[in-house]
Amino acid sequence: MGVGRKGWNLKGRTIKLVCVGGVMIVVLWSLVACSASSLEQERKVYTREATDEGNMRAQSQGHGLNGALVSELREGFAARGIKLMNNMSADDGQGGISYMYLLNGSGRHIVKVHIFSDADTRAARMEEMYSERSDEAVLENALGRTTIRSKGYVSLVYSASGGEKDQYEQDVMQVFQQVLEQLK
Repeated sequence: MGVGRKGWNLKGRTIKLVCVGGVMIVVLWSLVACSASSLEQERKVYTREATDEGNMRAQSQGHGLNGALVSELREGFAARGIKLMNNMSADDGQGGISYMYLLNGSGRHIVKVHIFSDADTRAARMEEMYSERSDEAVLENALGRTTIRSKGYVSLVYSASGGEKDQYEQDVMQVFQQVLEQLK
């Protein structure tokens, strides 16, 4: 039983061959997976996708080129005793990014920072979002007031609603002016 012509145990040999074959399949699969991952990383480097991903990650965290602007905004509000809370950011898919903050955690007071690739894109996108191309605008309706201040490729937007529309208006406009004056 299980003994071949030369006295070998075929049952044991079959098990060893299956084990060796399984190990070889796992090793080959690992090599293919690593190669595919390496090729993908290399492709990203050559197409600048890796750089763009890193820049986008840095921008969404308030670092990189936009870091100084976001820091200036935070410092300006902190000096007035106002906390920028619930930081959210979004990439517009066209080289721009937006940040949104609640002033002191209130959903009735929202500051948005829109950063675009250039001034023309800013004007066009602001017209799409707010129906306003100009550098300064106040949009008011029964629900609230939205104040826009822009310069170059940046727009700063303050929206206030409810009975507290004037609570932070003066402080926000001073911070907006201070931040926009820093832009070249």
